[in-house]
Amino acid sequence: MPLTVWSLFITAILSLFSTPVLTGTLFMQLMDRTAATTFFNPGNLFPSNVATHAAGGGQVLLWQHLFWFYSHPAVYLMILPSMGIVSDIISVFARKPIFGYRPMVYSMASIAGLGFIVWAHHMFQSGMNPALGMTFMVSTMFIALPSAIKTFNWLGTLWGGNISLTSPMLFALSFVGMFIIGGLSGIFMAATPVDMYIHDTYFIVAHIHYVVFCGTVMAISAASRSGSQRCSGA
Repeated sequence: MPLTVWSLFITAILSLFSTPVLTGTLFMQLMDRTAATTFFNPGNLFPSNVATHAAGGGQVLLWQHLFWFYSHPAVYLMILPSMGIVSDIISVFARKPIFGYRPMVYSMASIAGLGFIVWAHHMFQSGMNPALGMTFMVSTMFIALPSAIKTFNWLGTLWGGNISLTSPMLFALSFVGMFIIGGLSGIFMAATPVDMYIHDTYFIVAHIHYVVFCGTVMAISAASRSGSQRCSGA
């Protein structure tokens, strides 16, 4: 089965398990604002409803936990289909079967699975227990392993291939470059002592733009150019 199809299948499972958490979180926030519940409200946080909101023991950080439990997998909702698209395009225009087909599938599944247990690396500065922070730091670093497998397999597919530098192939290679730069920057941010100092800086902004936005745009461009070349018979 094409790796693009695998990536869409894994992305669908990821969305199935992560999106309901955000839906429930938004519903709880709506109830806090309109029905005087205290899921996230420890006291009178909303001035417009001072008369109806009493201190109810709500947890402000609970919102952040639930938000990131969805929002970190949401990153992979964008990048996993791009990985599948790029894998197939590199294989086609290198005139070689994809190097390490099964490891490529397993690595995408591993990235999706690990995406559910790393959300709190966005919250190292929230005052969490250091032991818990260590757990999230290690699990975040583990994502580098399947990501490295994919990178080396892309390079292995190119090695010795009859490479045709068409527009789709150039965009796909650009994706690989963006992914490597963004991935290497992610290793720094996974370490709690480093993240404490670079959190909320442009280092973080650059990381997500290299991996998600630049990478996704390159993959979409590669796919669209591939489709147009097929339609034109090029």
